[in-house]
Amino acid sequence: MKTLFLSKFVYCRPAEDRTIPLAVIAERTKLSIEDAEHLLMKSLSVHLIEGFIDQVNGTVYISWAQPRVLGIPQIKSLRDQLDSWVDKVHTTLLSVEAETPDLVAA
Repeated sequence: MKTLFLSKFVYCRPAEDRTIPLAVIAERTKLSIEDAEHLLMKSLSVHLIEGFIDQVNGTVYISWAQPRVLGIPQIKSLRDQLDSWVDKVHTTLLSVEAETPDLVAA
């Protein structure tokens, strides 16, 4: 059950913010930091998530989480995230075009 929560927790975070302190995971799962680390190791070993644990800094970087069935609220959240990403890409494109007008062919 905690692994399902962990997967949901990862999906709720923006893609550029996937470095999570172990203390946050421990707090959200109501586990000790050691047990949260064990949960992460178990999740990594059965390929529910991919990433790595940084014990020195007390963080985990999660690069991928096992896909799951999404409900309407999760789909709406993903749509909002994609809309935000499209806006960022468009802003970047305009910036690149403004900075390098000779290199960008219209």
